Amino acid sequence: MDRGNFPPLRSLPRVFVPGADPLDVIELPKEEVEKFRKVLRLEEGSQIAVLPDDGSLIRCEFRARKAHPLGVEWPQTEASLELTLAQALPKGDRIDTVIHMCTEIGVTRFVFFGADRSVVRWDQSKRAEKLRRLVAVAREAAEQSFRVKIPEISFESDLAAVLEQWPEAVVLSEVEHLEATLESVGTVSVLVVGPEGGWSPKEIQLIGERGVTLGPRVLRTDTAGPAAAAILLLKGR
Repeated sequence: MDRGNFPPLRSLPRVFVPGADPLDVIELPKEEVEKFRKVLRLEEGSQIAVLPDDGSLIRCEFRARKAHPLGVEWPQTEASLELTLAQALPKGDRIDTVIHMCTEIGVTRFVFFGADRSVVRWDQSKRAEKLRRLVAVAREAAEQSFRVKIPEISFESDLAAVLEQWPEAVVLSEVEHLEATLESVGTVSVLVVGPEGGWSPKEIQLIGERGVTLGPRVLRTDTAGPAAAAILLLKGR
């Protein structure tokens, strides 16, 4: 096939197949085959992009249930700043909003934890089930936004565990008369966002000098993370 006739990468239907081998025919997940056939109406021989989750993109032909590699490319679509967002567990489907929006913006890693005033509590038995669903949300957002890596998702018990793991973290805070702004600090690689009810007095003590503000207005927990991530990733790109 004449490479000059290859369609642009951004126009290709995309699917993550972690570990896919560009030197071998790639078996596609059943649900992705159904999407390609029934939703996107792809014909035999249509080109698709298979993403091995290592930063590369394998241009392929779609045939039956498989992808036949045509070549490997390395699109530069990941943010230069590897940003971790540590988010206190929000209620309802707000966690999906955080993952979807922040994945599109370019966040590298999500860490969820229970804050003192978190409404939601996930015990150990729920985490595996929840993690599968959250990874699916991140994968779909990564495919849609033309990323070549799926963000990592993990859990910590509480704010103290987060700050012990990442003592360099910067924490969004609504404490009155806070002068430090997110834009005024240096490079931030770990950002912490609190719950709907705000930080407890004990957590404010833990935060100490790490606290920064986004400004005079108070954002919801599911919009604060995406807004702050956009500021940091634009500054660090």
